[in-house]
Amino acid sequence: MVLGMLVHQSRIRDIDVHIPPELSSSVKQKAGHIPKPNVYLFTSNILQALNNWTENGEVDFKRNIESYKHYLTPSFKVQLLKLYQSKNKKGELSDRIRGVQEIFGHEYDDTRVRSLAANVWRVDLDLKIREYYRGMKIKEVDLAFPVRVVRYDINRQLNPWGMALDGFITLPQRIKKDEPDVANNN
Repeated sequence: MVLGMLVHQSRIRDIDVHIPPELSSSVKQKAGHIPKPNVYLFTSNILQALNNWTENGEVDFKRNIESYKHYLTPSFKVQLLKLYQSKNKKGELSDRIRGVQEIFGHEYDDTRVRSLAANVWRVDLDLKIREYYRGMKIKEVDLAFPVRVVRYDINRQLNPWGMALDGFITLPQRIKKDEPDVANNN
């Protein structure tokens, strides 16, 4: 009896249960399973946060990479830092402000998140990017971002999502205006 009580007390006390945002019908969820809507929401939030530069891209982009490093795999962090260095060297960051948002009409549906392996996903995001240089709009482009996301349950205090962006599956591609939904055309 005492041994059974000791075993019971030594078990893990916290269990992650990811609840999908749509609960209009009942939901049955396994502990530890991450549903597609949660993977999509995580990816969208982190990618937009990384790419929003509110004051100066030269400072903001590097600061964002550092601020969100717990949501990036080490290899993707290195890739982003190389991108930062390349853009900075070309003068593509100084005095630039960037806003990134999901394209209206291109929101989540099940086809935008595909399982590549256990706890590895491809997430297709369509984002509008607007850039300004000293107050003048210099860019407005719609891009499709195919992002690799992995389960990354390393430090719950620093990354409560338990996932990380692991890189771009291919380079982001321009969305043609007559293409209503890139993810569903694949």
